[in-house]
This record gives sequence, C-alpha cells and structure tokens, in this order.
Amino acid sequence: MEKEKTEESDSKPTPCGASESAQEQPSPAAAKNDEKTPDPTVPAPSGSGTKSKQTAAPKAAKKKKPKAPKDANAPKHPLTGYVRYMNENRERVRASHPNLTPIEITKIMAEEWSKLPEDRKKPYLEAAEVDKERYNKEISEYKLNNEAKAKAALQNEAQMAQKKELSEPKVAVSSIPYVNGKVEPKVLRQGDYDIPIFTEDFLDHNKVVDSELRTLRKSNIDYEQQNSVLEKHVENMENGIQKLDSETSSLESRNAVLESYLLKLRTTLANALQGLPLSSDCAGATVDNIDQYLENLHQMADSSTQGHTLNKAKDIIRKLDLQNLTL
Repeated sequence: MEKEKTEESDSKPTPCGASESAQEQPSPAAAKNDEKTPDPTVPAPSGSGTKSKQTAAPKAAKKKKPKAPKDANAPKHPLTGYVRYMNENRERVRASHPNLTPIEITKIMAEEWSKLPEDRKKPYLEAAEVDKERYNKEISEYKLNNEAKAKAALQNEAQMAQKKELSEPKVAVSSIPYVNGKVEPKVLRQGDYDIPIFTEDFLDHNKVVDSELRTLRKSNIDYEQQNSVLEKHVENMENGIQKLDSETSSLESRNAVLESYLLKLRTTLANALQGLPLSSDCAGATVDNIDQYLENLHQMADSSTQGHTLNKAKDIIRKLDLQNLTL
C-alpha cells in the first residue's frame, strides 16, 4: 500500500513543474503584441510608405484649323511651262527608270528642263501664257459674280431683319435715375432697341443698320434721278399747257369775232331777202330760216329754174353794202 502511494505521488506533477510549464507557454496578450509588432528584418512592401509620384499626362495635340472648302465653280489655276513639260514627259522618264522613286524622277525632269533649249521651251511657255490669260479673265468674272451674290445675300438679310423687326415690335420700359434722386420711366418706341454697347448683338445690329442705310442711300439716289427726270418732264408739260392755253384763248377770241360777223351777215341777208319768197308756199327769208333759204336758192341756181326769182335775188345781194360788216 505504501509503495502504491509513493508511485502515485511520483506520477503527479509538482507545483514547481507546473510553474515551469506555464512560463514556457506565451500568453494570448503577448501573442497579439507579437503579431502587431513588425519585424525589422522583413523589408516593407513597395506599396507602403510615401506616395509614389504620378506620371505627367501627355500634352494635348493642337487642333488644326479646318481648311475652307474649295469652290467647285472657281476657275482652275493656270499651269506653268515647267509643269506642262513634266506632265508630258513623266511617263517617258518613268518607263526609262522604273526603279526610281517619284522624287528622283522629278529631279531628272527638272535637270532636263534646265538644259532644254529655248526654242523647245517656247511652246510650253506660250501655252502657259495663254492659260494665264484665260485664268485672269475667268477669275475676274468669278469675283464679280461672288460680289453680286454677296450683295444680294446682304440685301436679303437686311430685308429679312426688317420684316422680323416689323413683325415683332419691341416695346420696353426702363427706369433712368437722375441726380436729384427721382426716377423717370423711359418708354422705348417701336423700332428702338435697348442693347448694351460693344456686344455681339450690338455689332450685329449695327451691321444690319449700316446695310439698310446703304440700301436706302442707293434707293434715294435712284429716286432723286427719277425725280429730276420727272420734274423736267413736268416742266415741259407745263410749258406745253401754257402754249395750248394761249392758243385756245386766241382761237376763242377769233371764234367770238366770227360768230358776231356771222350773226350780222345773217341779219343783213334776212332783212334784204325777206320780201322775196322762193315759191308760192314758201315765205321770205328770216333770221331763223336764212340757212335753209340760201340752200334752196343755191339749188335753184344749179337747176336753172325760176330764173326771174334768181336774178332778183342776185340784184338784192349785189346792192348790199357788206363792207360795213367788219370783223
């Protein structure tokens, strides 16, 4: 029994042994500290530490201004004599030197042109001169047409602006302060504009107004010329009217004198022939029937009838003193 107890006591750990094993095992807090503390022997990762320098962005390429589109109606530029020679002989030189580049072929033709005699250059130069004259003539007509189109477009723009202005009248009221502190409203009438100066709208408005003024000045000159012609025509018409009035007045005076003379003549003949009836059923002459009486008397003279009455009428008329019937 005592041996068994001693063996059991030997198999159980002593308190000292327990403390030694406890000292050998690390505590959880110490383990956490060990995990947080970095090892100085291990190199730091490349991402840690100071920020890396950012690479500079490439500069944006400058935008080239778009070329103005070529006008298909513009005349073709003239070709020089040298260019005409190159166009005519390029295929020949290319066939003779098939392995050369276009630049080398151009150099060969330039050398040929420089060594070419003047008599062989002359046809190319003359053709170039003719082409140049053609170009000068066509470019002049082209510029005139463009100016006419631009002028028509400008006039059309001015007319459209004027129509828009008339269709949409602007009427606004703005207040203008004075020195004494009073404020008086300013009424903008139809056609007036309240546009700040030195702005795009102000410049555009000035362009439209200038265009309208030029058009109005030209119209005014045309109207003045027409007015001058019309005034001359009116002056000639007035002179003609005055002349006609003078002639009419003179003729009226002459007619009045003739009518007075005719009345006196009728009265004299009627008084002289009132006692001479032309027939039994016809009375003598009166102032009212003197015209018909003389017509019947003329018929009697043509027919040679009633010669006695006709001779008597002749004697009466012959004795009349018609010289006293002055005009």
